[in-house]
Amino acid sequence: MKGYRVAVDVGGTFTDLVAIGSDGSMQVAKVPSTPPDFYAGVIAAIAEITEDFAAVELFVHGTTAHLNAFLERKGARCALLTTRGFGDVYEMRRGARPEAYDLHFRYAPTLIPRRDIYEVDERVSGDGSVVQPLSEASLEPVLAQIRERGYESLAIVFLHSYRNPSHEQQAATYLRKHAPEVFVTPSSDVCREWREYERTSTVAVNAYISPILSRYLRRLRAALGERGFRRKVHLLQSHGGLIGAEKAESRGVLTLMSGPVGGNVGCRMLSREIAEPQLICVDMGGTSFDISLIIDGQPVIAAEKSLAGQPILAPTVDIHTIGAGGGSIARVDAGALRVGPQSAGALPGPACYGRGGTEPTVTDANLLLGRLDASRRFGGNIELRPDLALGVVAKLGGELKLSPQSMAEGILQVVNAQMANAIRTMTISRGIDPRDFALVAFGGAGPMHAVDLARELGIHRVIVPSAAGAFSARGMLDTDIRYDLAQTYVAPLRDLDVAELSERFAPLERELSELLDEEGVLTPAVRFHRSLDMRYVGQAHFINVPLPDGETVDIPATRARFDALYERIYGHKNIAEDVEVVNLRAQAVGPLTTDTVTVHPGTPAGPARLDRRATQGADFREVVFDSKVHRTRLLERETLEPGQTYPGPLIINEASCTTVVPPGCRVSLLAGRHLLVELPEAAR
Repeated sequence: MKGYRVAVDVGGTFTDLVAIGSDGSMQVAKVPSTPPDFYAGVIAAIAEITEDFAAVELFVHGTTAHLNAFLERKGARCALLTTRGFGDVYEMRRGARPEAYDLHFRYAPTLIPRRDIYEVDERVSGDGSVVQPLSEASLEPVLAQIRERGYESLAIVFLHSYRNPSHEQQAATYLRKHAPEVFVTPSSDVCREWREYERTSTVAVNAYISPILSRYLRRLRAALGERGFRRKVHLLQSHGGLIGAEKAESRGVLTLMSGPVGGNVGCRMLSREIAEPQLICVDMGGTSFDISLIIDGQPVIAAEKSLAGQPILAPTVDIHTIGAGGGSIARVDAGALRVGPQSAGALPGPACYGRGGTEPTVTDANLLLGRLDASRRFGGNIELRPDLALGVVAKLGGELKLSPQSMAEGILQVVNAQMANAIRTMTISRGIDPRDFALVAFGGAGPMHAVDLARELGIHRVIVPSAAGAFSARGMLDTDIRYDLAQTYVAPLRDLDVAELSERFAPLERELSELLDEEGVLTPAVRFHRSLDMRYVGQAHFINVPLPDGETVDIPATRARFDALYERIYGHKNIAEDVEVVNLRAQAVGPLTTDTVTVHPGTPAGPARLDRRATQGADFREVVFDSKVHRTRLLERETLEPGQTYPGPLIINEASCTTVVPPGCRVSLLAGRHLLVELPEAAR
């Protein structure tokens, strides 16, 4: 029996699957997502590969189920328990105005209103000593409110619990015993760092979304089990490592970005494979456009992230997302053309899908300009309808007195400008020159727009990876089980006791070993990594400084490493200023399997397969570039030969996406059959 390693990435419009067989063959499937029961799309995608679900030996998943609930404010009904006298911490935030000169600035509403915050009699000091024992009697009124108000989830954040979590754990045990139907999250389970507001916000987010994720995962596992699947389900975490679904259910905040992160993980692999250390990674699907970076061959990981106005203390790949995708809807607003962030989604989808869509989208515009092939069937056997696309684009063009072709070009120009500006936010606004990078484009719509974006930014190399339309899913299969733990430890770097530092790391690494052991990773295969959060004395924020593996901490070398990182990030350093350590961070990484397989492209699966009967003999098509119609060559990606150069204009078709190559550009194959599109000098 042939076994498969399978990864599934659920998006707002399509669900992508990549399966690697035991013989190394790779297959790709793309089916429509199935909101609100997204797990049904996962089952449909696997069924395109095999009817024998028991043949799936490894299953990795990225989902936006809980992210969407968070963004749409459709999470669980929550309450918050905190130390008496500190019930206003969450509502007061930091007190500073992020937009100092914006007279109309308003904070995003908290996830838990003040009326749902309860104070408890207990107190721990900053050094972890108990000032006042926890009074379980003060928990009894909370139980009454749980029953009266119907809370689904409860966050517990006691003062200084990052130093001593005993009161939080005691309260959690009590509440789980007397209210087993309620999801309980003590902060010490998900966040052990100082800064009370940020820690409270992180735990509130976890309490808000974890019940949503838990319900989704249980339904998914049940549906898989009914079909014979007997292995564990693994989720991608926001930092790019994997976690078992059973543990992920109670740690939703750690997997909040599991959908978008897969592409960045894949780009890290791609960076090594093609020896390109500097990459701008763009993932354009049906609903959103995600940007991340690979610098010196490594992803940019942030210890803290703000999402929809809510601070989150959890390691996260630095990703910037805007509402721009193939399904983004074009409209006229106050006399100006707007595209997105509203999307036609999976249902009804763009008008050209013939599923009831009545508004023009980016996909409709691409189809009218000849960039998509109407004779192809994809994503669940969808047949594209140019007549429907023409109708909705012409109607919008009538409002602006533009021809359908000019209107379609205008839609693409607007969405491309929005995406280029989003890339500038991740690069130029941070002092990074995008011209020093190659642009990697993936997702169902990314390769269609990549060259236009590169031209806008002065980038001269565009890379379209193999299996580009499902590249986020592909990336998920190239990562390991990973857990991270942090412990607040504030001390001047120059006075750091190296022996004490090692003693403080030891219990963190023991706990990490236990977590990976529960995931089935053998201890000899586990790799540990240590790092320090450091800052100049007096600063509010810090940067993370990795420590060399297996070496005793060298204080001068650590200081030099901090100064160098600080200068690279901020453009300057202050070697005369004292530096202090803020947090210790320990990381454990272990492989899911010790088997190695040489991967090579296979055939697309099911509805992603090209309907060749409709395309035989179609070698050229008229395509619009820069308002001119060009006779454009059509190529199948699998027919491209290494060592050959293919001049544009070209349309390169494959199962899961289409690559658009304008006139003047040229295409060749890199190692691994990745496409390299080189722009002419005049376009840079």
